[in-house]
Amino acid sequence: MNNPDNFGYYSIGDLKFYSKLEAIEHHVKSGHHPHWNFNEAVFSSMDWRQEPAETLADLYRQQAQRLRDQYDYIVLWYSGGADSENILSSFVDNDIKLDEVASFVNYQATGTRINYLNAEIYEVAVPRIEQVKTVQPQLIHRLVDITQSTMDEWAVDSNKFDWIYHFNTMLGVNHVGRQNLPLRVKEWRDMFEQGKKVAFVFGADKPRVTQTKEGNFIFRFIDMVDGLVSAGNQIVNEPWYNPEFFYWSPDSPKIVVKQSHVIKKYLKHATSTSAWMTEQKSDLASKIIDGKTWWLSMDGVHSLIYPNWQPVPYQFKPASALFSARDDWFRKLNDSYISYQNYQLGLHKRWNMVPDYWKNDPADMSKGYKCSWSKIYDLGL
Repeated sequence: MNNPDNFGYYSIGDLKFYSKLEAIEHHVKSGHHPHWNFNEAVFSSMDWRQEPAETLADLYRQQAQRLRDQYDYIVLWYSGGADSENILSSFVDNDIKLDEVASFVNYQATGTRINYLNAEIYEVAVPRIEQVKTVQPQLIHRLVDITQSTMDEWAVDSNKFDWIYHFNTMLGVNHVGRQNLPLRVKEWRDMFEQGKKVAFVFGADKPRVTQTKEGNFIFRFIDMVDGLVSAGNQIVNEPWYNPEFFYWSPDSPKIVVKQSHVIKKYLKHATSTSAWMTEQKSDLASKIIDGKTWWLSMDGVHSLIYPNWQPVPYQFKPASALFSARDDWFRKLNDSYISYQNYQLGLHKRWNMVPDYWKNDPADMSKGYKCSWSKIYDLGL
């Protein structure tokens, strides 16, 4: 990993933690609340009140070209959803070579292509990549089944408690189960051993833009990224592993600043009857209208920040960071499976270790843990 700090860390005084659980443990002992630092040195150097002159399409193209110039081989994790589709288009539409697209499924566990996880891949991603191959015929589309990886993650008895320190907010089965996927693909391992620089590109993440009571707009990063790059990845810091957050990269900071201003401009003039404005709460973007908070829908965010986005079926996200329909197959296992035992032991041990203050609902584990936010970046009025 080029720099594990690029994916955020928690600090208490001079102490640094990749593991949120370790930071919480220190918080309990010291009474000092941990701060989540996401590339503050870079993003604090930006003038967030000034909208970058480039278009979003230009910035996406520049990011795709930067990655192409920096790496020998590029793998895009692709679901067919809005975030990864925009990345794919940024390469293909600008005639920038993309080596591989990878999508994870759990077909070995479920035996169906139309469940919560697999439907988006087989019904949306696969046809889309076949279309792309007409212009980039060398493009590889790899379906990576996470079933065995998920079972193996907890099959070793010694890992029954270690794993709870390696994930911060996203503790769902499929998030943990795909932590070490790059090592499970022989072709990727061969490239690592040959010393090739291989990038694994993630569509992380969306901008969070909020209007304050004073009327100005602010942006903050949120620490829901460990389902992509975990604290365990950061701690181990394997030299062969090169994850890249396409939208939140400290090497391309203008992207998130530009996205934030595009959303801000829409929110500034939006009314309660404007398209995409809803009373349904989210953590994406909001403004105050007549003393009440209104939210910008997911479709609204996608429409504003992705130039060619079109809604497609299966565009849904898990309601819980712990218990997702993607993991139904695993939760149907019983105590005869050591993997199931160890996951359950770790999950409940962590819940009991963490003070109620850090839980969204102390009476309901499915609500998960509170997220941490970065420092505030002021976008102006």
